[in-house]
Amino acid sequence: MLILGHRGEPPPPAAAADAFFISEQVFSVAYGKVAEVYLQPADFTKLGLDGLKGLTTIDPATRVERAGNAVRLYVSDSQVGEYAAPSASDAAGWAALTTKATERARLYSPTLYQASPERVYQAVLDSVMADLDGYSRYTGTTRATSERAQREGYGGIGLSLETSANRTVIRNVLARSPADRSGVRDGDQLLAIDGELTAKMSEAEMRDRLRGPTGTMVLLTIARDGNAPRRAPIRRERVVPNTVSMTVADQVGILKVDRFNAATAANLREATVAARQSVGKGLRGYVLDLRGNPGGLLDQAVAVADLFIARGKIITTEGRHPDSRQRFEAAPDDIADGLPMVVLVDGRSASSAEVVAAALQDSGRAVVVGASSYGKGSVQTVTRLPNDGELFLTWSRIYTPAGYTLHRQGVQPTVCTSRGGQDDASALLTDLRDGRVRPMAQFAGWRAKAADDEDALAHLREACPWKEHEPELDLKVALRLLSEPTMYQRAVALASSNTVAER
Repeated sequence: MLILGHRGEPPPPAAAADAFFISEQVFSVAYGKVAEVYLQPADFTKLGLDGLKGLTTIDPATRVERAGNAVRLYVSDSQVGEYAAPSASDAAGWAALTTKATERARLYSPTLYQASPERVYQAVLDSVMADLDGYSRYTGTTRATSERAQREGYGGIGLSLETSANRTVIRNVLARSPADRSGVRDGDQLLAIDGELTAKMSEAEMRDRLRGPTGTMVLLTIARDGNAPRRAPIRRERVVPNTVSMTVADQVGILKVDRFNAATAANLREATVAARQSVGKGLRGYVLDLRGNPGGLLDQAVAVADLFIARGKIITTEGRHPDSRQRFEAAPDDIADGLPMVVLVDGRSASSAEVVAAALQDSGRAVVVGASSYGKGSVQTVTRLPNDGELFLTWSRIYTPAGYTLHRQGVQPTVCTSRGGQDDASALLTDLRDGRVRPMAQFAGWRAKAADDEDALAHLREACPWKEHEPELDLKVALRLLSEPTMYQRAVALASSNTVAER
């Protein structure tokens, strides 16, 4: 999922004041956002009616139908309500009708009455989102809270826990986090939180106790290597999980990015510098591993590409809402100082990962190796709803510097490693080394049509299939490319000839 930041207001306290209260505000904000930002104009005659039909997923005895200009509500085959249908463009009217009809149905349906408001919101909004595209969705309160913490950060101290055999061990202490600065180390045993024994807590309870508003204190009781326990008072701060790791092989810095959250670009900058410091002047280049990366925040994808591209376009986006039409250009610097780069992708590389791979490939800054990426070429804007759930709505399409859309087709590697019978890195690069490769320009014609033409799309997908293959092969090919400058430059030249149309 490639998303923008939060576009809603914090939820008002009244939204959750009554455990059985269905808030019209939830539907009003959700429907209003669909009308305002969705990629295509919304028809609420269909969306609103289908949303109400979602109540049948909770109680199959509930039924809604349209009769001329009226919406009729049935429970157990008895009509219990009739409402004037708002116009197709009246988002507020349909939000009000949805609330009234839902409350009416609950009076006659014990099953609906006993269902929590959150279950009702989920049923209705899931049905509305099903009428849109495959990437627009509603996320309920619990899951939304967890996802926000992963992409935007949370109030905490910066560590993970591992529980086994009635022992809770601290893992993955985040560098420079409150826990790190307080002397907490990986492998320490966590005995108590705020004086209460962890042996009596579930993992969820421990996590909730460690998190809290920034600026507040939490008291840990920890033990190390059999020594006497000590107490560590720690002040919570905003913590953003680190999604970047760095290793070195054959004097090449290997940078692995698992997903794109609010700290990814900053963490990748640090990892890139750390690789240079680790190897020194003998550093031969970088491998940026985006395999399995499902995406994340759009601004971080742009910032990551900008780390390595000294000039030119990164991406453009186009949609119905004026703010969705954007052009992102690179700032004049390159943290890698022009050292050769290889980007690894596979069929699970999506969204932000594809933005980065395409920008580096089209600009001639890197060679892409692996299998065709997922093909998720749209941007979602996220709105925090009054119940603390989130609404993701597709509001723009992405276009690469070469002018093609990532929609359905994804990024085509310059060096494909997923064709059958390819398991030797040296043999796989023979054609490239000898100059016997199909020019990337041949792909340009397919790419210009692939968003809407099934034959063109099939040609692209067959050229480098999604098929799973030996993951070590990708890295072996990348390291060999970086060891042969002439072959690497030939691959870069092939990739940068892939222009479709200037946008």
